[in-house]
Amino acid sequence: MTEQENRSCIVCGNEETQGIFIFDSFVCQRCEQEIVTTDASEDKYRFFIRQMRSIWLKQNA
Repeated sequence: MTEQENRSCIVCGNEETQGIFIFDSFVCQRCEQEIVTTDASEDKYRFFIRQMRSIWLKQNA
């Protein structure tokens, strides 16, 4: 992949160019920042856990 290719974020589903890969799953920069700043007591945190769990499940399939 080239630097400017859009990739689909596993959290929000948007096509983005900036972000990180966890194994072969892409997390956009905006979601990455939101994940690391969300308090564990927030409902949104549970959503992020479910989305990140999909990475684990995909790796163990």
